Amino acid sequence: MRFSIDQNVAVAPEAAVAAYGNPAFYEGRPERDNISVLEVVRHEDSGARVLIEVRFKFSGSVSSAVRAIVDPHKMVWITRTEILVDEQRTTWEVLPDHYPDRLTSHGSYQFTAGPAGPDSTDIKVEGDLKVHVPIVGRTVERVIVSGLRSYIAAEVMSVPDVPLG
Repeated sequence: MRFSIDQNVAVAPEAAVAAYGNPAFYEGRPERDNISVLEVVRHEDSGARVLIEVRFKFSGSVSSAVRAIVDPHKMVWITRTEILVDEQRTTWEVLPDHYPDRLTSHGSYQFTAGPAGPDSTDIKVEGDLKVHVPIVGRTVERVIVSGLRSYIAAEVMSVPDVPLG
């Protein structure tokens, strides 16, 4: 299932890009929509390219159909994000800790100057999420994407709160 999210945030594009490559952006983030950050697993910053891997956990309730396929306590994954600083974009992929054959997801963030001047950024998130389970896969995809939209919208709005440096 393809999805796209467009949102504006009141910081310069360079600051928005830098936020996504900063471990402080993820550490201590409150749980939202039953998704919590467990830890920053990896962080490499070469200046023009940043690689950051963050482990997340879903702690909400799931339907009996989903429980028949996965253990809700094993809904843990790493999101690996590569930030291309000069291009003001990222690519990301989800790496499930468990059941990697049942879910794949990848996408990108693009940061462009917003309409409100130099301290405004339009962030476009595009992605593809696929649940590889017969019969219930599409339904589960819709539920996950709905939660992702809400989570990413809140994430983007927290960009101005990230300490620089």
